[in-house]
Amino acid sequence: MGGCTRKAAPAPPAAQVAAPLPAWAWHPLGPLAVVEGEVAEPTHLVLEGRSLRETRFAEPGPVRWEFFRPPEGETAVLRTAEGRELARFRFAREVAQARPPKGRPAPAPKVARQPGASPAVPPNVQRVAPPAPQPEPRALSLARLRSAPVGPLADRRPPAPPTVPAPAPTPIPAATAAATGARARFIEPAPAAAHQAQAWPGMGEALNLTRGPGGRKRLLLSFDGGSNAEVATEILDTLKARGVRTTIFLTGAFIQRFPALVRRMAAEGHELGNHTMNHPHFAPGMKRDPKWTRERVQRELLEADAALVRLLGRPMDPYWRAPYGEHTAEVRRWAEELGYRHVGWSEGADTLDWATPKERRLYRSGDAILQRLRQRLNRDGDGLIVLMHLGSERVEKDRPSAGLGAFMDRASQEGWTFVAVGTFLHDLGKPAWDPQLRLALLQPPGSAAPGR
Repeated sequence: MGGCTRKAAPAPPAAQVAAPLPAWAWHPLGPLAVVEGEVAEPTHLVLEGRSLRETRFAEPGPVRWEFFRPPEGETAVLRTAEGRELARFRFAREVAQARPPKGRPAPAPKVARQPGASPAVPPNVQRVAPPAPQPEPRALSLARLRSAPVGPLADRRPPAPPTVPAPAPTPIPAATAAATGARARFIEPAPAAAHQAQAWPGMGEALNLTRGPGGRKRLLLSFDGGSNAEVATEILDTLKARGVRTTIFLTGAFIQRFPALVRRMAAEGHELGNHTMNHPHFAPGMKRDPKWTRERVQRELLEADAALVRLLGRPMDPYWRAPYGEHTAEVRRWAEELGYRHVGWSEGADTLDWATPKERRLYRSGDAILQRLRQRLNRDGDGLIVLMHLGSERVEKDRPSAGLGAFMDRASQEGWTFVAVGTFLHDLGKPAWDPQLRLALLQPPGSAAPGR
């Protein structure tokens, strides 16, 4: 059964039998989907479909879960972290509305329980199509999520590399500019109280992109740059030789340590996403560490962005990836306030290419990593987001980067193409955001950076 119910106690008096928990259901809220139900004990929940994978920790009692609605007709499974299925949802426009009892005012529309999530719909429920969605509810629902007014829907084309704004009156000292190659006039993150970008339609969605749309045999090879770059040049050479532009997530520490590599990435057209300044643990076990407040999380992101602005004179593209894959919906919303959408990776598509033989449980040889990836393409590779790294402490002959070119060539021969995050978000119909707006959150030189 898809519904979450308590186990019946052995033969208690009728008055003491616990009522079954309400069945899980969903309803649309503007561009969002809202899943509601109840759990009887602390539970880690996973909601997974083709283009989404959301996780959260639920305390006992009612659960209300909001996220950006998947494409029309997509099916998602709600389960516990242990694999027990609670419900299945099909995100279609048609929902059911219950008739109010005679003599009573009509309540707010209710949705039908999803197939497999509850017993049959009672006879007093009539399935009807809701009124056609109007623009006003969309704006109102987004306004409820953020107090700031919602701006108009932005152009949904993949974001082009932003241009450098006109120079500000206060120039960067010549010595600093010569040492860093910087062209920007904004170099330090603004005070935490000012960490609020212009409102935009994606703000408050807590998007967690783990897969792109299917039907086109497309694959995203994404790379994280944390603190090392042993295979970065080899990977960039491989991508350049095949004319592939992808998305690379960089820490501020990587940008400061390897400026020439970062300049090359930008020059060759790769999207540069945010991987925080120092690669911290925001949410071990997918529960936010209380010390990581909104202010501190946003500062980690802005400090990394400021490092790129100092180097290239342009902000990061509007994406980020949480270190260690540890995040919550709350943290993702904080990042969206700054214009960063979270990009994870598909289930089972972490190559673990960083692991060395000393990590016995995680280690696989470079050839084995690519072989598993080839098998995954044949099974369900369409829209896959793969995680790889620019650093590796393996011996050279055991690095998967050595065979990456051959893997890409074979995939191309079989009809696969390689894309970046912006392409997937565009084709999923996600609102775009201009990263130039983030420059307003950075201070001009000479301003004292507030302490952490």
